[in-house]
Amino acid sequence: MAWVAGVDGCKTGWVVVLNDLALNTRVARVVPDFAAVLALPEAPSVIAVDIPIGLLDIAVAGGRACEVDARQLLGSRASSVFSAPTRSAVAACRAGGDYATVSSANRGSNPGAPGLSQQAFAIVPKIDQVDAALTPKHQQVVREVHPELSFAEANGGKPMVHSKKRKAGRIERERLLARLGLATPLKLLGPRLPVGVKADDLLDACIACWSAARIASGVAAVIPASPSVDTRGLRMELWR
Repeated sequence: MAWVAGVDGCKTGWVVVLNDLALNTRVARVVPDFAAVLALPEAPSVIAVDIPIGLLDIAVAGGRACEVDARQLLGSRASSVFSAPTRSAVAACRAGGDYATVSSANRGSNPGAPGLSQQAFAIVPKIDQVDAALTPKHQQVVREVHPELSFAEANGGKPMVHSKKRKAGRIERERLLARLGLATPLKLLGPRLPVGVKADDLLDACIACWSAARIASGVAAVIPASPSVDTRGLRMELWR
């Protein structure tokens, strides 16, 4: 079997959507931590995850180059791409810092540097979890994606019209996934979503899985074309 996986964070852990490319069979489950993602029994050849991989040491306006490029591609949906925290911000959160403390740590010694968005702050523990688990070698399998970038790519380069948090946005994304061959994506985890999993978590994991299949087949594109690496040697890039 040739499995690939799309992964998105949720309140209770990580939503994983797997596709057996040989049989075009999809299964989904929720796992508690990223270690469980790396230990999936299907041993996916590609794991596409919606989480920043590779972090800056010093905050800059616009964040990592891949985030700047993604916003340019997404146009009206550019606001869905937030800048990843710096390593200092992640360390401050790990030490128990509140939003103000972590945002200040993101600026470091430069008061003119950007702070941290509330959206980024909310997932810093998951960013820390992934960063601690990965080495540059893992990036042969684990690739960073952004759902809105993947949805746009699947939609002929046109970003989604509606926010994924709204009913119209959910329907828009469900219909696109159906055109991609995944009917009733919100039923992958059963007739009802499990506690701690939102509809957009599962839809994002589904489109990440679509990108994983593109990566495995060699047709996916990466931004920027020549990504830089962070101080741990992790490439800072986004696949679509």
